[in-house]
Amino acid sequence: MSTFAMVFLEEGVEADLPISLSNMLGLLDQVVPKIEHNNFGYQLASVSRARLGSRWELNVKLVDLRNNRVYEEPVGCIEVQKTGDDAVNFRVPPRAEQDFPGMAKLDFDGVYYGSFCCEMINYLYDRGLMQLPGRLPTFS
Repeated sequence: MSTFAMVFLEEGVEADLPISLSNMLGLLDQVVPKIEHNNFGYQLASVSRARLGSRWELNVKLVDLRNNRVYEEPVGCIEVQKTGDDAVNFRVPPRAEQDFPGMAKLDFDGVYYGSFCCEMINYLYDRGLMQLPGRLPTFS
């Protein structure tokens, strides 16, 4: 994994996006199944701490594309919070804030989670929802 990706995972990322919560959740439903890394895909699962209609904590789970097995242990999480009628806060928490049983076993170096986060941010950038100097590097 690149130094950039390591720092990115250690520090996390937070951005206000000009999109409604329902549209953001729809975008996630559309985009996440397209993200792949090393014969694995991704699936989001709501955490019980989600406040319906205003804040969502979503676990990022791996899907083995060879047999469609979804691993129960997440490799990380993302957060989406409504901040206005057409605005949400999108957050990738620092890896140190995330402690899931089995996370170290599945993704000890953060490569799968890092790949997911970079691809997700690139999708947001491509749709004009995030201001960046360019696309983030992806890694395989």
